[in-house]
Amino acid sequence: MIRQESRNPMSALLRTSLRKTGSVLTVAEIAVGSIMLLTIFMLIVIQAAQRHLPGDGLAWTGEVSRFGLVWLTFSVAGVLITHRGHIALEVVDLLPRPQLVRTVQVFALVCVAGVAAGLAYEAWSLVQSQGILRSPVLGMSMALLYIPVLIGMVSTVLRSLVAATDIILHGPAADTDGSVAPEHEEVPAP
Repeated sequence: MIRQESRNPMSALLRTSLRKTGSVLTVAEIAVGSIMLLTIFMLIVIQAAQRHLPGDGLAWTGEVSRFGLVWLTFSVAGVLITHRGHIALEVVDLLPRPQLVRTVQVFALVCVAGVAAGLAYEAWSLVQSQGILRSPVLGMSMALLYIPVLIGMVSTVLRSLVAATDIILHGPAADTDGSVAPEHEEVPAP
């Protein structure tokens, strides 16, 4: 990656601490996402087995798997920003003008942060207003459903703003010489 490295040691220290914090958050978010994915898989296996076994099925398995899908989706949304997995205009990254690439990347990240902030605000509103409602089978407060959504959207906002600041301070996040970034190189077939 071609970047303009800062000569300010305080900037390098801040960048290192932000990266370490981001790494810890990424591990935590991926762990939550992995647990949700495993939970969904196990509950779907249980649901499939219930169809072929005698006796009543467990109604809560469907409800928990649907909640798990929502929690999985929003809890790992911030990780996409860190790993450049979010929707982006990558064709602009190949332009020979780094200032234009920088502007487009920062604009895209600010837009992502704005949308995530709106979703976080709505999730907070739902956490506050949906406490009286209960899920049909488990009787779980519906406010609990929106807490992982809120946390995931706050993470997305923070990660987007940190990434935009990083691009402003250190340059575009992709190669500016027109070559393909290493993580996007094609591997020849054996």
